[in-house]
Amino acid sequence: GAAVAERRAAVVRARVVAAARDVPGVSVAVEGDGVVLSGRGLVRRMIVDPVLQDIAGWGR
Repeated sequence: GAAVAERRAAVVRARVVAAARDVPGVSVAVEGDGVVLSGRGLVRRMIVDPVLQDIAGWGR
């Protein structure tokens, strides 16, 4: 139930934080039950950066 969903969400948040820390110029923060990525040109970079593309796919 809810406990399983929360554990899965925690795993995904940890994966996003770990992967985003490896991308130069991207900062990452956990806020509530989500992860916020920020950085200059982040939207454009998501088009070409495979790590950022993977991260975007995890939320789907």
